[in-house]
Amino acid sequence: MRLLITGGTGFVGRHLLDQIATGAGPCDLSDVVITSRNHADVGHEVEQVRWDVCDPGLTDVEFDAVIHAATPASAELNARAPRLMFDQIVVGARNVVDLCTRQQEPPRLLFTSSGAVYGEMPEHLAAWPEDSALAASPLDPKNAYANGKRAAEALFSLAGHEGVCRPTIARLFAFSGRHLPLDRHFAIGNFVRDALASGPIRVRGTGEAVRSYLDGDDMARWLLIAMTSDSSIDEVIHVGSDAAITIADLAGLVATRALAVIGKELVIEIEGTIAVTDGRNRYVPQTTHTRSLLRLDESTSLSESIDGMLRVHRSAVSFRV
Repeated sequence: MRLLITGGTGFVGRHLLDQIATGAGPCDLSDVVITSRNHADVGHEVEQVRWDVCDPGLTDVEFDAVIHAATPASAELNARAPRLMFDQIVVGARNVVDLCTRQQEPPRLLFTSSGAVYGEMPEHLAAWPEDSALAASPLDPKNAYANGKRAAEALFSLAGHEGVCRPTIARLFAFSGRHLPLDRHFAIGNFVRDALASGPIRVRGTGEAVRSYLDGDDMARWLLIAMTSDSSIDEVIHVGSDAAITIADLAGLVATRALAVIGKELVIEIEGTIAVTDGRNRYVPQTTHTRSLLRLDESTSLSESIDGMLRVHRSAVSFRV
């Protein structure tokens, strides 16, 4: 199988390559092509093609399957330029569909969508059901990312109906892992950064928001299994953990693991401020059907994932923000 991964140098792409290198994927690294706007060291010998998915210029790549993961996960861009965020997602999806039309046979396609498509979680729900029909309001600019993902899902579904590709929609939630950036809007990455810089670990909000975290290696393994499983073609799957944790408790867990792994005893500061880049108050998926459908489970606990992040980034972090 010849596999194309768009956004191959990002968080999702790097974990996919790591898993393929261990033999977990449907092919060897020699059969993988990754695209990105700029070449980067991804830790593996793999063919790289410079391509911004918002440009229609890629014409000479042949593949049997594609994982489309080239979507900006930027809360700052979503807040500052929501139409640009929406356009990047939708135009990128159109270009990937066009690329699929030029293949000899309809390729298998896995799209990394987002649990954000559901919008704000109602108070009576503890986790998003896998068959939920709720959606983020199209009238609120802050939902540009969510609605772009929803529109891209529709484009890929229509392409599948037309026989252009064989799509699977994977709605991704929150993650931890060694490839997660420490300088973005991801709370767990910020906490690890603070810990490595000797603290304090700063919780910008009240700490009451609830998340769940799946390790990046488990995420990649789930995606690769989903892509090769015919049973998932017509169903949306959830990729994430169902083990909920408050952000305040997450900060405490990072502090505990930092003491165990790097011997630093840290203070936690809860600032109580709110920013436009803050995410939803509760963001947790149900995964019962997905786990049963694909025979999946989590192999790395949140504590183990944090330990890995601390060890990998220990020598790389020398800054404080």
